[in-house]
Amino acid sequence: MHALKKATLLFGIVICALAVRRAEALWGVGPLGGANLANADVDGHDSHSITGWAFGARLEMGMNPILGLMFDPMLVQNGADFDANGNAVPGRGKFVNLELPVLLNARLNLGSLGVYGFLGPDLVLNTDAHGNVSSENDLRHTDMSPMGLAGQIGAGVAMGVAPFIDVTADARYSHGFTDMLDGAKGDVENWRSRDVRLNLGVLLHTPHWSSLVRSGNAFQAH
Repeated sequence: MHALKKATLLFGIVICALAVRRAEALWGVGPLGGANLANADVDGHDSHSITGWAFGARLEMGMNPILGLMFDPMLVQNGADFDANGNAVPGRGKFVNLELPVLLNARLNLGSLGVYGFLGPDLVLNTDAHGNVSSENDLRHTDMSPMGLAGQIGAGVAMGVAPFIDVTADARYSHGFTDMLDGAKGDVENWRSRDVRLNLGVLLHTPHWSSLVRSGNAFQAH
C-alpha cells in the first residue's frame, strides 16, 4: 500500500512537472490564418451564416510558465445573409475588417503537445463593405461604423515539430458588442457580428534566457 501511494505521488509530480514545462520558449511570433464561419444579429431578421476567411499573425508574450498574452492582428472577411422581409433582392452584408484582439492565454504542455485557452477584447476596424439591404448593392463602406468592439474566447492545441517551432490549431467564437452600422440602413437598424473562426498557424519561439546561457557555456567549454 505504501509503495502504491509513493508511486501515485511520484506519477503526480511527474505530470505536474510536464504540465508546467514551457519548452523554455515564452515568446513567439508567426503566421495565422483560416476560415471564418460568419453570422450576425441583424436587428430581428432571421440570419444565415456565410463562409469567409481570416489571415494575419500571432505575437505570444509569456508572463510565466502558464499564463501569457496573445496579440492576433488579422484581416477578416465576415458578414451574413438575412431575410429581407419581401424586398426584391436577398439580404446580404459582406465586410472586411482589421481585427486587433489582445487575449489572455493559459497553456499547459505535456511533452511536445500543448493545450491552451484564451479570451479577451477585440478592436474591429472596418475596411470594406458591400451588400444588399433594400436594393441591390445599396450597402457600402460609408454606411459602416469605422470602429467597433468585440470579445473573443477560444481554445486550441500546439504541437512542437522542431526546437522552438510549434504548429497550432484553434477555434474561437467572436461576439460583436457594438453596432457595425453607422445609423439605420433601410429596415435594418443594428448589425452585430457573431463569428466562429478556425485557424491554423506556425509559432516560432524565442529560447528562454536560461537556454541561451547554457548554450553560451557549452560553446565556451569547447
